[in-house]
Amino acid sequence: MKKLLSFSLLATIGIVQFAHAQTITKKLQDIKGLHPTYLEFSAADAPAFIRGNVWVQNEKQKMVQQAARLLRSSTDALGYTNYRYQQTINGIPVEDAVYILHVKGGKVLAENGRWAKDYPNNLAVSAALNEAAALQRALNKIGAKEYKWQNAAEEDYLKQETGDRSASYYPKGTLVYFSAGEDVSAQDLRLAYKFDVYATTPLVHKYVFVDAANGTVLGTKDLIQPVDGTAETAYSETQQISTTKNSAGRYILKDKVRGKGIVTMNMKKGTDYSAAVNFVDNDNNWNNVNAAKDQYATDAHWGAEMTYDFYKDVFNRNSIDDNGFAIKSYVHYDKNYFNAFWDGEKMTYGDGDASNNNQPLTAIDVCGHEITHGLTTFTANLNYSNESGALNEGFSDIFGTCVEAFARPEKKDWLIGGDFGAIRDMSNPNAFSQPDTYKGKAWAKGLLAWLDNGGVHTNSGVLNYWFYLISEGGSGTNDNGLAYNVKAIGITKAQAIAYRTLTTYLVPTSVYKDARMYSIQAAKDLYGAKSFEVNQVTKAWNAVGVKATTATATIENDAPIAAVNPALKIANDIKVFSIYPNPVKNRFALEFTQAKAGKVYVDVYNMAGTKVHEEVIAAIAGANRISVALPQLSAGNYIVKLNNGNATTIQVVQ
Repeated sequence: MKKLLSFSLLATIGIVQFAHAQTITKKLQDIKGLHPTYLEFSAADAPAFIRGNVWVQNEKQKMVQQAARLLRSSTDALGYTNYRYQQTINGIPVEDAVYILHVKGGKVLAENGRWAKDYPNNLAVSAALNEAAALQRALNKIGAKEYKWQNAAEEDYLKQETGDRSASYYPKGTLVYFSAGEDVSAQDLRLAYKFDVYATTPLVHKYVFVDAANGTVLGTKDLIQPVDGTAETAYSETQQISTTKNSAGRYILKDKVRGKGIVTMNMKKGTDYSAAVNFVDNDNNWNNVNAAKDQYATDAHWGAEMTYDFYKDVFNRNSIDDNGFAIKSYVHYDKNYFNAFWDGEKMTYGDGDASNNNQPLTAIDVCGHEITHGLTTFTANLNYSNESGALNEGFSDIFGTCVEAFARPEKKDWLIGGDFGAIRDMSNPNAFSQPDTYKGKAWAKGLLAWLDNGGVHTNSGVLNYWFYLISEGGSGTNDNGLAYNVKAIGITKAQAIAYRTLTTYLVPTSVYKDARMYSIQAAKDLYGAKSFEVNQVTKAWNAVGVKATTATATIENDAPIAAVNPALKIANDIKVFSIYPNPVKNRFALEFTQAKAGKVYVDVYNMAGTKVHEEVIAAIAGANRISVALPQLSAGNYIVKLNNGNATTIQVVQ
């Protein structure tokens, strides 16, 4: 359903400080302009949890409170209550700025995420552009022929479904602070209108962000998360399902037992959800094999039930939102429509086209995959583009496979869509032109990535193979020439680590480096810092080419970096670990260690030796990962030099 949240006006300036010193045992100063992306406190003097507030360090390195908007909270199996907070500035939410507080015994033992710090003091607090003009800019960006709110039947159906006679698909603008990059950039925040635009022709569902000052479209976020592939046949055999008897004494595909319900509806080859009808059966023996292919409806219904049961039985989660979210599936969508998708509200399955003998993608692992997109929305809310989107797709593949193993262990496999003709292979991503190594030979880039939201369906292969390796083990040599040998921890432990990583630690802009760091942390939480499981999770990340960086070293080693590497005891001894991405377009991340806190000068020179850019960074002692924004530069090679003489070459592309 379409609902835009109204945000309460909360001050963001904290005035309460610790009355005593606190001990920070681990700290990751990850991104320039943001507060640390990970803080861990000593249990003895950890800050007290105060509802509606997060703890951050001020310019004097003292812990202070900042008021924030609570998104949701949940208590995990280890006894932690994890609170997800949205940052607000001037009472306005900061898009993608989320801090997760990990609380036990009334104390904040750790917190992580993205929280803007060095944002401009003169951020606008009101829109210069009126909402109607901004919406027109958003609609010009989408350019659809028909929108949901233009269909009276769809509008009536929404009112009926929500029980709200004022509900409408018509977009209402919400003011947010938004930075257009893949991650939160404090320096680039702009006041923007956020519109939820749902079109039917063509099918598009996006958040559109429009600059509230000048009407520029700053960016979009996809809300429809599709799965594409080719299929033949062979679906799940006869299974037990829950149904409901209607007033006419016939049975319909409506499960009233699980959460707030699981419903499967018949679109009858149309696209108007308000025209959908129930599938019916006279004797509750659903052997409805017919020319309309109604047998696929029970695949979708059973798949939704099994996905609910998996999350409930394995993780004690009550549906994808942990509050009984009603799972709705719509079968027989449109004509010659070879796709299935989660649109932020419900599942939809087309009947395929001639290329796949007109068969829907309602296999059990695909059902689990798509519904897990909904789980991701309610937890990490990973953006659906580039590396964040690849993680989004990868976690759906992971848990789609886990649902299949849970529901049908005798026929489990590592193929996605293996029942009807595989579209991906987690045990061998290369077999379907997916990478098994981060930025390796099959990594999607250029036009291929552009056609797939930054390679979300392709580059997910790296996460898939990582999960396969920790579950089953494996050895070989990756695309970087690294020989690896990972021992199996089993799918039960592997899925526990993946689930905790996704639901407890990741945030909308998380990328592969974050997935590595927080999955290792999740394994430590579950099995102990020096456990076999932690060792294999780490080895598997090495195997898929997501390396331990300077930044992650503070998390992955109990000792500080200076103690691990005695050479770093020299004051201002900086070591450059990496610059990425390289080639560079307009921004790169610089990773280095420094023995003492202090200023670091980053200078960029062209090949003629002329300085074209400089920055001064307030670096911390130990690990640093800094985001450097470049001015408009001509394509070519440049030299990045630090104040101690370390230098490396980058290639700037347009």
